[in-house]
Amino acid sequence: MSREMWQDFLSNNLGKLIGIALGLFLGWMIIEYGLFRTLFVVILVVAGYLLGKQVDEGEGPESLWKRIFKR
Repeated sequence: MSREMWQDFLSNNLGKLIGIALGLFLGWMIIEYGLFRTLFVVILVVAGYLLGKQVDEGEGPESLWKRIFKR
């Protein structure tokens, strides 16, 4: 396949490929380490992503903390 065909294939199917890779990875994690350990890792990854997103947007972690624990 030529380079243009690969680029076209990737641009049309990138979400599917990422989904397959993520599914394989999570399936392996569940088989290897168990459901609860895998869920713990997923929760930590999501928390890290959210904190990093806040920092990238110029907000500190305090604003995320306030949104999670509204009074």
